[in-house]
Amino acid sequence: MNLPMFSLDLDSLPVAVAEITVLLIAAATAGWFLAKVIIRKRIDNLQELIEEKKYELAQIRTLTNTTVDYPIATNAHKTVYPTISPDHAPDDLKIIEGIGPKIEEILNKEGIHTYEQLMETSLLRVAGFLKKAGPRYQLHDPSTWPEQASLARQQKWEELDKLKLKLTSGRS
Repeated sequence: MNLPMFSLDLDSLPVAVAEITVLLIAAATAGWFLAKVIIRKRIDNLQELIEEKKYELAQIRTLTNTTVDYPIATNAHKTVYPTISPDHAPDDLKIIEGIGPKIEEILNKEGIHTYEQLMETSLLRVAGFLKKAGPRYQLHDPSTWPEQASLARQQKWEELDKLKLKLTSGRS
């Protein structure tokens, strides 16, 4: 049986090396281009997300710096305020305009049980709690809650009543 003999043609070796080199360069260039396109798209998505977050932050900042003069309502109800609770006892956060039983529950789950804790919690963080709770709670404006909590903590009930009256004026 005759086996074919393997012969090496030294004349065609440089051509084969050149072809392999060209193919490797073409593959590397194609891989680099695809990676650049994919990474560019990811960077664009991240930049868009950053811009959205900057916009949300700007909205929250404008909420905290905005003061609006509301007409005084004449038939507002009076709230009976509690005496200050002992340290570490939960306060009734529902006294604050805009906080009802469900939002108080959300705040309690996030570790906010007292007026002082609410005062010290950033608006961005509170807005995050409301956003996480669902679209129904995102409609609430927590921008005055720290100020109201401060008045309640200091037992300045008349000032709190005036602020709440100002906030609810024009609402039916």
